[in-house]
Amino acid sequence: MTSYSWSYKLLHWLSAVLIILMCFALVGFNPKMSDADRSVMLVGHSSIGTIITLLILIRICKRFILKHEQPPTRITIAQLTHYALYALMVLVPLTGYITANFHQLPVQLFGSIALNGSHDIDLFNTTRFVHASCVKALIALVILHIAGALRHKLVLKDNTLYTMRPWFANK
Repeated sequence: MTSYSWSYKLLHWLSAVLIILMCFALVGFNPKMSDADRSVMLVGHSSIGTIITLLILIRICKRFILKHEQPPTRITIAQLTHYALYALMVLVPLTGYITANFHQLPVQLFGSIALNGSHDIDLFNTTRFVHASCVKALIALVILHIAGALRHKLVLKDNTLYTMRPWFANK
């Protein structure tokens, strides 16, 4: 096998675009914003987070349960990076969901499904710290992932980058 299947590529690039969108959303969360504005931001944030979670669960199912064919095994650092990326792509929305349950504002998924449990400022602050730490670790690993892909293209000059490119033309 010289390339991932179209479904892997679709899941990879949809996840990538949505995760990058969520990173830009971090700029939108401002401590001085009104509760109404924050509620609107939280609806979008939680809705996109849910979509990312579903995409990641499908990717994990395809990768580890269905064991769809993969390109040849990469070196250990790449494998560890991929496993850590999968773990964080599950932990970020999970900790986000837990954090939302302790938030004082009602958080709605897609504007209709309420996520909140009971408001607890101490638990909210703790889970928000864990969520933010996971987000920072995910961003660092995404940068490492991109750097690894560029290393394969520019330094090693191998075909690794072509296994996940979103278009179908040959090299």
